[in-house]
Amino acid sequence: MSATTDLPKLPADASKAALDSAVNQTVNGDVPSTSDDATNTDAAAAGASSNTDANEYRTVFSDATNFNVKHPLYNSWTLWFDNPSQKGMASARGTKESWGDDMNKVVDFDSVEEFWGLYNNVVPPSELPQKANYYLFKQGVKPAWEDPANTNGGKWSIQLPRDKTRAQIDRLWLYTMLAAIGETLEAPFPNGVPPPSSSPEDELVTGVIMSARANFYRIAIWTRKAEDTDELAAKLLDIGKQFKVNVLGYDIDAKIGSGLTSDVEFQSHKESEKKKGKKTVV
Repeated sequence: MSATTDLPKLPADASKAALDSAVNQTVNGDVPSTSDDATNTDAAAAGASSNTDANEYRTVFSDATNFNVKHPLYNSWTLWFDNPSQKGMASARGTKESWGDDMNKVVDFDSVEEFWGLYNNVVPPSELPQKANYYLFKQGVKPAWEDPANTNGGKWSIQLPRDKTRAQIDRLWLYTMLAAIGETLEAPFPNGVPPPSSSPEDELVTGVIMSARANFYRIAIWTRKAEDTDELAAKLLDIGKQFKVNVLGYDIDAKIGSGLTSDVEFQSHKESEKKKGKKTVV
């Protein structure tokens, strides 16, 4: 990964803050020295220096093969994928087919290095077959309405025409994932770092989804709760604004709904079951 980036400001700042924090904790923490240098050993024994030589720690940015420091994410995540080639196989076998039967858990990860290793080894959205989906959810949360973390929630989403956005969809999905694992969707936070949460209930975002269809792509952000109070509605609206401006790159006042392109809109899972359910648009 290059040291320079064209990421939106919030994901880039959050990523840098997370990396700097992880390196500082490792370098300044109670980590035994592995140096064989006699001078360093004597100095440490004499109490001349209590600082660990930062050069002993190799990040993936300095040594892509032999790095010995990982940068932990705020939460652990799981990538899921459903394979459309398996749809209908259950019916052919004479068994009942239901949503989720063909969903596959790809991998769990909890560090920056593992994320990039995963990202660089999966098929990008622009090459996904029709009806395929990627689901990136916090570990322990299944990408289904029936999961307790999602039952009372909803989703922000945007639909984009496949033929006009195929060249951009990989980048937009990457930015969405980075915003999710970098915890910037519920920003702004002081210094770009989210405050400690006492429980998962304090965190609204449960996961993000990339869907490929015959004529369009859809990116969605799932939330734990819907708009049942004014305070919650305001927090959800902030997520939508972050998604529209800092992830997708639109101006906040841009009117984008036209043809196969939808507005950036929020709808609770319960409302989405209705023929004309209530939606919130930013």
